[in-house]
Amino acid sequence: MTRIAHLSDLHFDRVDPVIVAALREEINADPPDLVVVSGDLTQRAHKEEYRSAGAFLRSLDAPVLAVPGNHDITYIHLLQRFVDPYQRWRRFVSREIEPVWRDDEVAVIGLNTARSFTPGFDWSKGRFGHTQLRRLRQRAEALPKELTRIVVAHHPLFAPEAEPDLDIVGRADQALECFRGLGVRLVLSGHLHRGYVHLVEHVEGAPQLTVVQASTATSTRLRGEPNAYHRLDVSKDGAIELEVRAWDGRQWRVVEKREQGARRNGFDKAPYSAPEVTEVALREKAPAGLG
Repeated sequence: MTRIAHLSDLHFDRVDPVIVAALREEINADPPDLVVVSGDLTQRAHKEEYRSAGAFLRSLDAPVLAVPGNHDITYIHLLQRFVDPYQRWRRFVSREIEPVWRDDEVAVIGLNTARSFTPGFDWSKGRFGHTQLRRLRQRAEALPKELTRIVVAHHPLFAPEAEPDLDIVGRADQALECFRGLGVRLVLSGHLHRGYVHLVEHVEGAPQLTVVQASTATSTRLRGEPNAYHRLDVSKDGAIELEVRAWDGRQWRVVEKREQGARRNGFDKAPYSAPEVTEVALREKAPAGLG
C-alpha cells in the first residue's frame, strides 16, 4: 500500500502558525510515502515566503512532490515574472516544476497550470498547454501499465456543485480527455480553498477518473470551510481510500472517508460533508475568486 498526504494552498505569510506546527507534527508522527502539494505555497512569491515554505517542506519526514500555483509567480517584479518566473521556486522548493514520483504501486505526475501571462491580465487563472499534454503522454506511456496513475495540478477542472460559476482551468476538456486516455485514476488539485470530489463521466473500457479538490491546509484565507487536507491509501490492486482530515480549532480530525474499489466505478457520490466551521476557523474569510 502507498500512502499519500495531499496538501494545497499553504499561502506562507498568511498562515496560522499553530496549524502549521500541528500539521507538521501530525504528518511526522505517521509519515506517508509521499506528500503532495498542489500549489500556492506562498502568498505573493516573496523571498521570505518561499524561505518559510521551503523550510516547512524540508521539516516533513517524507518526500515531497509540489507544483506551483498562481500565487507562486510574483505579481510585483514584472521582469522576474516574465523572464524567470520560477527562479525562487527552484531555489527554495525544487529544481523541478513538473516532478514525477513513483514506487512499485503508484505513479504521481505533477503538471504546472500557473501561467506568467494570461489574457486580460487576470493572473489567478490557469491553463493546460498543448505541448504540456503531449509531454505528459510521453512520460505516462513510459511508465509500467500496472501502476495507479495520479496527476497533480493547481487549478480545478470542475467547479463545486454549489458554486458552478467559479472559474476552472483553461483547456479542462482536452486535459480530461488526455487523462482518461492515459488511464489516470485521480487528479489532485486546489486553488478554490474548497474541498470536494467530482466523478468524471465514465468511459467504457477506461478506469474511473476522479478529481479530488482540497481546501487550504494552513492559510487564514478561508472560504467557509475549515483548514483541511487529505490522506490517500492506494492498494497494490488499485483500490483507493480517501480520508478528509480537518482542523477543528484544536486538532486534526477525520471528517469523511470514501472508498473506491479497483474495479468499481468511483467513490460513492455523497456530497462532500465539511465539518462544522468553528469561530477560530472563520476568523478571516477571503473574497471568492482570488485563489
